[in-house]
Amino acid sequence: MSTSVARNMSVSLQRGRQESMLEAHAGDHGSLKGTSYTIEAVVGAGQKLSLQVDTGSSDLWIASKSCSSSSCGQTDGHLYDASSSTSTGKTFSITYLKGMVSGPIVWDKFSMGGYSLDSQALAAATVVTSEPLSAAFSGILGLALPLNSIIAELIPPVTSNSPDGAAWASNLFSITPTSAAPAHRFLSLLLSRPGSDAVPAQLGIGRHPEFITQPSAVQYAVLESDIRGTLFWKVDVRAITVWVDGQERPVQLSSVVNGPGALPSAVLDSGVPLILTTSAIANGIYGAIGVAPDNKGQYYVPCTTPLNLTITLDDRPPIPLHPLDLTSESGSTFCTGVIQAADSVFTAPTVPADIILGVPFLRNTYTVMAYEPPDDAGTFGASGDSIKPRLGLLGITDPARAMDEFHTVRVLRQPVSTFNSSSLPLPSNTGATPQHLSIGLIVLISLLGFFALCLGLFAVRWCVTRRRFQRRPEAMFPPDIPTETEGGYAYARASSCDSTKRRSRNTIDPGKELYDDEETMRSGRWEAYMQDYGVVDLGLGRQDEVWGDDTLVGGAAPARGAHERRMSVGVPLLSQEPPGRVDEFGARAGDRTSMAGVGTLAGGGKVEAVV
Repeated sequence: MSTSVARNMSVSLQRGRQESMLEAHAGDHGSLKGTSYTIEAVVGAGQKLSLQVDTGSSDLWIASKSCSSSSCGQTDGHLYDASSSTSTGKTFSITYLKGMVSGPIVWDKFSMGGYSLDSQALAAATVVTSEPLSAAFSGILGLALPLNSIIAELIPPVTSNSPDGAAWASNLFSITPTSAAPAHRFLSLLLSRPGSDAVPAQLGIGRHPEFITQPSAVQYAVLESDIRGTLFWKVDVRAITVWVDGQERPVQLSSVVNGPGALPSAVLDSGVPLILTTSAIANGIYGAIGVAPDNKGQYYVPCTTPLNLTITLDDRPPIPLHPLDLTSESGSTFCTGVIQAADSVFTAPTVPADIILGVPFLRNTYTVMAYEPPDDAGTFGASGDSIKPRLGLLGITDPARAMDEFHTVRVLRQPVSTFNSSSLPLPSNTGATPQHLSIGLIVLISLLGFFALCLGLFAVRWCVTRRRFQRRPEAMFPPDIPTETEGGYAYARASSCDSTKRRSRNTIDPGKELYDDEETMRSGRWEAYMQDYGVVDLGLGRQDEVWGDDTLVGGAAPARGAHERRMSVGVPLLSQEPPGRVDEFGARAGDRTSMAGVGTLAGGGKVEAVV
């Protein structure tokens, strides 16, 4: 179900010491541009080719050296050599939302992420139209359910080890011995946002990535089936809510596919860079913020106006979507809405849904495509033989953080730096932890540390100086002021740097306590000085602010903490405004490496697939 408007990204699959990379690259079709999420595979006699990860289709095809279509000419020679493959005698043909592919079906060796299949059925495409192939994008790896596979329909799967037409996922989870197969029968998907490393782009095979530290938070539901059975990762849409100034504005929902009064259905499709729906739903979403379609049916939103949206699927909690994912900068004032109406698509019998939730939605979720149901704690047990698919979803977008980033990019026209992106907390139910500290916080901590060091040095010097004066009390007062050696006043042995107060002893009569503590002794000495010199005591009751224990000049000692010094340090957040226009993901216009959505600047990144 992928369109020719694609987006490419890289993912590395790891199993043991083996690794295969999935990369992101730009695709282009007319005025629409996007980025496909692709993964590197080894095919046939060691050929390394990149394939788009497509959760909306179920078949594997690669443009072959026999392809003469213009799309195949864009691969810079990165085409599949099927000379070592085995022919099946069958021909493959598929039509996407835009474009079509056809060619002979063959069996060949296929390896990815450390898992190798000796006889995987795939199409060696000889005709490819309206697919933005490139040097790093030569075909499609379909991850929809096996029942939707065209190749499997032409070459029915068998239970023996004989070659058949089973989809890649079916063969993957059927590897024998079972100890060589993935530990659990599920695939999972995280899609990173260009320009940010807050969320990694990863494809999980049989286990959750480390980014998800609480897999039990993933909520699973039974898929919506069609007449033929369960074909897609398809769900019911219970609610769509637009939030404006903190007020919720529910969108009235209707279904073209399921009939009047029924809930609309949605298919999750990583091969589509947009969110496609019916005009009725699209008008309701944009109408909540006062936007209507233009004469061509397109939606344009003021770039400083956030589309703050949540989608409720099945019985899960609402899933918030990042406003930067929902509009794309296409001019200085107005941005193109990434949610677009496509009524002609949904009236076709090949698309049994009312909404296609493409990459803009999937960037905001951790998606688990399970071939067996987990228990109530989200744990997968021993693998069975039958397929009982479940779709697990976990929202990973924090609405407050998303709005802050939108304001920074669209209103302040400043980039959202890597540090700022990854230092903000994700929703608590993701279990994710921050990856970095923000620059502003690092500066604040550094300044506070510097102040603490200065105060520590001051305190040490003050203590040393005070002890020196203790050894020479006569230097502190005029000769007629009694000192310790003259009797009458005795210094406590503890300095004010100690937290424990001690009683002073009379050096002439050790059995008699003169003062309760050092503070009282000092107060007495000060009063004696004032009386002898006829100075009015202006210091009685005044607190002398010093770092350390409470110290008085005159008066009785206060309770601890009575004049505790507090400090508030304000440090402005550092910002960097590079020259030139800054796009919605913080990249300068001159740094663009790929496009996401409709005219959205995107940075090339790498995605890890965890095995």
